[in-house]
Amino acid sequence: MSDPAWYQAFLDAVGWVPAVVFPAASVLQLMTLLRRGKADGVSVLTWTLFAVANVCLYLTVAEWTRPQVIATTLGTAAVQVVVVLTALRLRADKAAPRPYSAPKA
Repeated sequence: MSDPAWYQAFLDAVGWVPAVVFPAASVLQLMTLLRRGKADGVSVLTWTLFAVANVCLYLTVAEWTRPQVIATTLGTAAVQVVVVLTALRLRADKAAPRPYSAPKA
């Protein structure tokens, strides 16, 4: 028994919700990092685990060519990797010693 056409169309439309929301949430975190210029309060481990989980989810869904699945899982994972790399770079910049400059007279 196959699903009625309207039901499949509904599922296709609903599938775009996480395909937009999940990457958008990650992009918002990335924009916040870039705007503030510091990674305080951002858990690199958490964002790394989210990225790994999204790749694993993609591998288990078995609908690898469906655009909603690609955007939801791999698209989100890609942005999450950028969040992790940005947070690490900002922390490294913060920890780097600043060159000494003599006080102005």
